[in-house]
Amino acid sequence: MNRILFYLILFSISFAYSKTISGEYTYSYSDAETLIDAKQICQTLAKRDAVEKFATFIRSETVVRNYITEKDEVIANAEAMMTDVRIVEENIDRLNTTIYYKISAEVDEQKILGVYEEKERMRLEQAEAEHKAQEIRLEAERKLQEEKLEADRKALADKLEHERKLAEINYKTKEIESSMLINQKDKRYWSTQKWIALGAFAGSAVLGTYFNSEGTSYKDESDGYYDDYLEATSTSTALSFYDKAVNSSDKSDDFYNYRNVTFSVSLVPLGYFFYAWYKESQY
Repeated sequence: MNRILFYLILFSISFAYSKTISGEYTYSYSDAETLIDAKQICQTLAKRDAVEKFATFIRSETVVRNYITEKDEVIANAEAMMTDVRIVEENIDRLNTTIYYKISAEVDEQKILGVYEEKERMRLEQAEAEHKAQEIRLEAERKLQEEKLEADRKALADKLEHERKLAEINYKTKEIESSMLINQKDKRYWSTQKWIALGAFAGSAVLGTYFNSEGTSYKDESDGYYDDYLEATSTSTALSFYDKAVNSSDKSDDFYNYRNVTFSVSLVPLGYFFYAWYKESQY
């Protein structure tokens, strides 16, 4: 009694997950085919009709459940899981050489759907893995892009800093060159002033020496005329020599005055010569 109850429960469970499908087909056979072969072909095609109808139903179910299935895949799975195939109706028309079969069979709908659930789970896992891989790839690309941008920014900053320092060096170099040119110009100026002052001093000294020699010459003449005046034997001769002595003495005094003024004036270019020499030595 317990065994019978167990089989009934097992049958109920199997029935609950089984689905009866049916199919039919009319096959026209030729004289070259035997009746047995034709019946076998017709039965196979009737089974195919049943699983094709079931495949249409299953595809509608899987679409509702967001599964992705192909009709040929459903048919292949249904054929593999088809059980308890029964011929419901058979009709053989030898006159018209046709065979008709209507069959029924049991398929485990839940098991077939389980196959697609497993495939869908694997597809989702694969999609999730691909999504994560894409995120990792995008993150790596983003970091690489950031590193490249940072490297470019640093390179640009280094370039700008280098250009700034180079511009600063060029500016200082030009400033130094300009200062050197100014210094050289000033040095040449004071060198010229030095030699001009020296020339002026030399000219003044020569002129003073000339006036001194002329004064001495006229003094000697005055002394000579005065001696002749003292030695003169007549009044007219004495007066003549006296006038010449006075005139020569006056000229001698004038030239000595010129000499003194010239020597005094020559001190100015001499002082300017030493000043220009000092200024030239500063560069």
